[in-house]
Amino acid sequence: MNPNRGISKEGNDPKGAADRLGKLVDKMIKECPDATILVAMIINTCDKRQSPATKEFQKLIPDVVKSRREDGHHVLAVDFTTFKTSDLQDCIHPTNSGYKLMGDYWYSFIHQIPTSWIKKPVGSDPNNGGSGSNGGIDKNIPAPDWGKSPIQVTSKETVADAAESAKGGESWTACNNNPIWKGAGKIAQGNVGHNGDWKYHKNWVAEGEVAEGLGWDTRYVRLHDMNGDGKTDYVWIHPKTGEIRCWLNNLPKPWSPAGNNNSIIGSGVGPAKTIFLADMNGDGMDDYLVVDPDNGSVRVWWNYGPDEDWVNGWRFVPGGEIASGVPHANLETLRFPDINGDGRADYVYIGEGGSLKHHMNTGSAGGQDVLFHAMGGIATGAVRNISNLIFADVNGDGRDDYLIWDDDGGLTGFLNQPTNREGVPLFINQGDPKTIADGIKKDPSTIRLADMDGDGKDDYVYVGKNGALSVWYNRGTTDDSMTIDGLRFADIDGDGVSVHFTKFFGHTPNRESQIDDYIWLDPKSGAPTVYLNAGVDDGDSLGWAWKPLNGGKAIASGAAPAHQVVFGDINGDELDDYLDLDDKTGMLKAYLNVGEDKGSEYGWKFKPIGTIASGLGPGKRVRIADIDGDGRDDYIYLKDNGGTTIYRNVYHPELTGDKYKPLPEADASGINQSPDETDFIDINGDGKADYVWPRKLDGRVKVWYNDYPNKPTWREAGEIAGGVGTSGANIRYGTLSSTGRVDYIPVDPKTGAIAAWLNGCNDFDASEKKHKITIFQRNFADQSQ
Repeated sequence: MNPNRGISKEGNDPKGAADRLGKLVDKMIKECPDATILVAMIINTCDKRQSPATKEFQKLIPDVVKSRREDGHHVLAVDFTTFKTSDLQDCIHPTNSGYKLMGDYWYSFIHQIPTSWIKKPVGSDPNNGGSGSNGGIDKNIPAPDWGKSPIQVTSKETVADAAESAKGGESWTACNNNPIWKGAGKIAQGNVGHNGDWKYHKNWVAEGEVAEGLGWDTRYVRLHDMNGDGKTDYVWIHPKTGEIRCWLNNLPKPWSPAGNNNSIIGSGVGPAKTIFLADMNGDGMDDYLVVDPDNGSVRVWWNYGPDEDWVNGWRFVPGGEIASGVPHANLETLRFPDINGDGRADYVYIGEGGSLKHHMNTGSAGGQDVLFHAMGGIATGAVRNISNLIFADVNGDGRDDYLIWDDDGGLTGFLNQPTNREGVPLFINQGDPKTIADGIKKDPSTIRLADMDGDGKDDYVYVGKNGALSVWYNRGTTDDSMTIDGLRFADIDGDGVSVHFTKFFGHTPNRESQIDDYIWLDPKSGAPTVYLNAGVDDGDSLGWAWKPLNGGKAIASGAAPAHQVVFGDINGDELDDYLDLDDKTGMLKAYLNVGEDKGSEYGWKFKPIGTIASGLGPGKRVRIADIDGDGRDDYIYLKDNGGTTIYRNVYHPELTGDKYKPLPEADASGINQSPDETDFIDINGDGKADYVWPRKLDGRVKVWYNDYPNKPTWREAGEIAGGVGTSGANIRYGTLSSTGRVDYIPVDPKTGAIAAWLNGCNDFDASEKKHKITIFQRNFADQSQ
């Protein structure tokens, strides 16, 4: 209450000060209506000029409090008027001993609060490793760099030269020594198919309460998949020790305690605020991570699931430090979402404005060889309060989306769309607040986003009293297709050239070397639109011609969604057939390619012959390729580690029994890489598909040559292609000319435009690096950087 207006413009009117105090209390009540507010009657002063106004202000405070108290709010006035002025050092501020005395006052007042007013704390504990740790918030995260596409126009001469080099002048197609890739540049414009609208259409179906809760502190309830069944389990982390308790999600059946020690599955190694759970090796089970808030380093305990011979009946194996940390990564900024959808959690920290910096996890499937690659900035940000940013997969594509909470649990955000560069997505804006979820008028800290039913989409879960769970299942839809999803290369018209293989095997008869055509499948119907491969053509603008079948319209109505359709030659007639591979079971239905049918609506005929294989597991684990070189494509099922179960195709029109027979002598043991990234294609043109692993990070390719029936069946040849500046997910393979060897085809994921590195052969090269392939980029080198 200083009367000197040069010092205190507002603090010299007791009534005005009391009015402003009341408004401040009202604001606090509005922001936190269940809080208890103690309003101090300020201390006296020994300054005679200030004392009268100070005493007047003291008298007004009880009435300010009383009116709020009578309205039912938890507000108390606390009396500091007995605080002696002798304990003030300058008539205003306490001495050192005076501050201690003031602490005693507050302690006494706090313990006089009615016990019925005090409730358990809401929200997270104070963040000691928060945004100020390890360099604080990063204010300089760069904008995303999606890289330069390798699909660039060259010249017609370059295209023709690459095609001529690939032929090699030989009358056979098998390559004895070193295949050589030669860049042709862009050879197809694409724009045959289309992309989805990438808009999430919300549909949250209320299920109600699915778990009663266990009475534990709700702040430490988490939902994670601990046993790898695709459904998130009920996890509770002890706030001080990090002990982990788990109840398994058996919905719609009852929950069950994990392990054999009353739901305890791990003893813990630190306070809950330092504990994260995320799947670091892609085995489907979330691992136990401990983050150092001072430097962002990460230690891991690998989760190997139930094990009666292990402590607590659950096997956690210490794996040591898997990340040394980077500046700005701390307990508030660090997250572990799966950015590129490979099943492995990545290392991402949030910067100013919600910008993101990504270190992509490229370790092996189920292994302990975590390796992070710095991908730079991946989002410029769209949120001021980074605590409102959450990662979850709402559209079920395996990639975590960038979502933003509002105050009552509503959601908007950005869907994660893959681009030219692996791990650097384009985030697609979903629009206004509540576009993704309307909210339930609850604080976001009480809500979890997690897949409760195993359908791949994260559901909306409210953690209520005693830790009870109420669920709104995610039944929203999104057309998140991209043109590349429907792209296939297969020989539809059987226009290959006759090739003799006896020189190489001594047993294979003459047959056609297939030339693959450009096919686009409608995402929903699977209807194929086909452009026949006419090869090098000086009359074409790019130097390579593609001729539309049926006037550029579909040549069949389609029999399944595009993601279930593959092509393969089932009956050995050198025409690739239309195959429907069931998502869940791997069951295979075939529609034989009969060829041109001018009198029909589609101008082409496919003959349905029904189910030819009952399936061994999810369709995404199945490959259709010729393993034994008999001209008929076989059925290959990939295990978690990339090992195979191969069934040989014995189809014959008159055969009534099984169409496939086990071929265990050809099985591969696996390379401990993701089966989703593994393919079988004929690299050396010997008529048998080789085992190929293209690295998603950069499109580099390793190969194991197929030497069947010799032993060992699979001969490692190491890296055969060095990548051309795009993600391995954007690489396709097809035999584009009459060599019998597949070519390396980068694809623009949005337009379907393609470039080609054609697979040539130098039988006279005696390089010590057997079967080494070099990708010649020529003028592309600078363009793809």
